[in-house]
Amino acid sequence: MPAAPSLTRNRPLILITADYEENPTRPTEGLCSVRRNYCSAILAAGGLPMILPCLPEAAEAALAMADGLLISGTRPGEDAHPERRAFETELIGKALDLNLPLLGICNGMQLLGEVLGGRIDRDNPQLLAQGSAHVPAEVPAMPAHDLVLVPGSRLMDWANGEAATVNSLHRHALREAGDFHVLARAPDGVIEAIEGPGAGFCLGIQWHPEYLLSPLDTRILAEFVRAASGAGSGSVGARLQALGLTLPDAPTPPGAFVGAIRQGDVVTVSGQVPLRDGEVIATGTLGQDVTEDEARACARQALLNALAQLDRVAGGLDRVTGFVRLAGYVAAMPGYTRHSAVVDAASDLLRELFPSCWQHARLAVGVASLPRGVPVEIELSAVVGAD
Repeated sequence: MPAAPSLTRNRPLILITADYEENPTRPTEGLCSVRRNYCSAILAAGGLPMILPCLPEAAEAALAMADGLLISGTRPGEDAHPERRAFETELIGKALDLNLPLLGICNGMQLLGEVLGGRIDRDNPQLLAQGSAHVPAEVPAMPAHDLVLVPGSRLMDWANGEAATVNSLHRHALREAGDFHVLARAPDGVIEAIEGPGAGFCLGIQWHPEYLLSPLDTRILAEFVRAASGAGSGSVGARLQALGLTLPDAPTPPGAFVGAIRQGDVVTVSGQVPLRDGEVIATGTLGQDVTEDEARACARQALLNALAQLDRVAGGLDRVTGFVRLAGYVAAMPGYTRHSAVVDAASDLLRELFPSCWQHARLAVGVASLPRGVPVEIELSAVVGAD
């Protein structure tokens, strides 16, 4: 029996929207449900699936903790419940604003296309015709038709230029008019895959890749989970924006050394002090003329400067796959003992920006003085993916 996959939190958290069925005679018995293979396919691709019920009040908090969003399908030919439709429309809009990795499947692709300005053609006669390849069976557990991939698209690349066959189970179709790119069609011209604007992962798939019927299905889900790994530049940028922060320009080292250097897949960042716009934001010593809150603010700013150096050498924070060590040096009086509480501010910020790969070894030590008279200096080392 194969070993169960590791479920440690270093897996990216993928929210999966659920279908909603109300029970008018028994309001408390309404159901939010999703097919299990959505979850098992995400798990197999390396993600941690979490079903998101149709609760509008939970949308913002859920997206803040998520690394990726999957909008699932509905029963073929049925529109989603109005509450579900409104909920998913809101989710898609927020995910696009955050540049959160987004995958729409079947209904999810159609709704994504509609949010991006397209139109859904409901109960398309072409799809309902006798013998249509788009609704061949009640369960889409076998290939239904060929896939015509657009040359040069990411799907063509993921298919290695080979022919692809997909399953199908839908009676609605997306019309070609919106702020999206068509990546694939069925032989009869029906849109089978779209990509949203921008460089982030925003993909809509008309068929059901969660059945894992082909190498392309497996690759799509793997690429989605990889994009949602928490190391994507868009994801980190969105989290910075949500915190009201911006990544500064990497400070120029004041001596005969570099700000960061890469050896293999490890980047070591030189100690960074709390500079903002070329000026230190505080000077002094803990326990004498600097408060703990002021020192914690310095630790956060020093970490931002360290991330700027890391971004420059790694070729983008999207390449970061983990961290090795964070070291914090605190200028403090001999009787001061809360060095860790100060350095916690840097560790906490790292966890907020890289929620799925923030874990690191740590050093927090007190010193008599630091360069430029600052109260805190932060050093960082990280692991980055292959070029």
